[in-house]
Amino acid sequence: MSVPIGATSYVFRYLLSEPSSSPRLSGLVRMARAAGLERFQICENARPLDLDCSGWADLNEHAKELGLHLTLGCMTLDPEVVAAYLDRVQAIDGNSLRIVLEREGPAFLTQSQIRSFLDSVAPLLESKGIRLAIENHFEIPAKLLAESVEPYPRELVGFCIDAANSLRNFEDWKRVFDLLGHRAIAFHLKDFQLSGTNVGFTVSGAPFGDGRIGTSELLERVFDISSEPEIYLETWTPCTGNREADIEADSNWLRLSIENLKRALVGREA
Repeated sequence: MSVPIGATSYVFRYLLSEPSSSPRLSGLVRMARAAGLERFQICENARPLDLDCSGWADLNEHAKELGLHLTLGCMTLDPEVVAAYLDRVQAIDGNSLRIVLEREGPAFLTQSQIRSFLDSVAPLLESKGIRLAIENHFEIPAKLLAESVEPYPRELVGFCIDAANSLRNFEDWKRVFDLLGHRAIAFHLKDFQLSGTNVGFTVSGAPFGDGRIGTSELLERVFDISSEPEIYLETWTPCTGNREADIEADSNWLRLSIENLKRALVGREA
């Protein structure tokens, strides 16, 4: 069985960077399908709360007619915002919400703060039959996420594993999978390059399959967890300051990422 290829709205990072110039969600959905995607996770950068629940129901019908499956993602620690997103997940007949536990300010989240947040949203998740897929993201160590969710049933709280986000914590994707894989709901696949000298290094983006991620080994691990994984491409396309050029680069990187992922998936089936 072929696995649907998905992407998040962050593959349209520069197109969506200016609200006044961004396409409507219906236009974004058509662009995603025209690019060859079969799944599309509409995240906070596409401002999904600007569309009410009836609008989301209509958008979902439009997406289904195109052959595109929609999911939703948010970045918040506000239970009221989560509730608004869950209403929209229900409107598209979804069963999970990807979330980044992010807040303003320099202080790092603690286990007690994460659990306090989960305590506040768990009854709503249970009542709606929706799972929370927490994404490993930058400053929050994967070990802290794994320990924080232990008291909660897997039917309510799991993880969206991002293959590259935890590099900022010096955690490679193998360690992230070791810590979070037992609760994995979905996977964000993006690639990277390393460059530097003997006194430092930098991490930059690459189209999926063209960088240092190790595509075959990564996909092997994904399929060890699920025979029909929910996968979404993402890209870290560099910013030049020229919006039109950056939008075109995003489009090219998405095309290359889809081609490379398709090739890798065919190779697995051969």
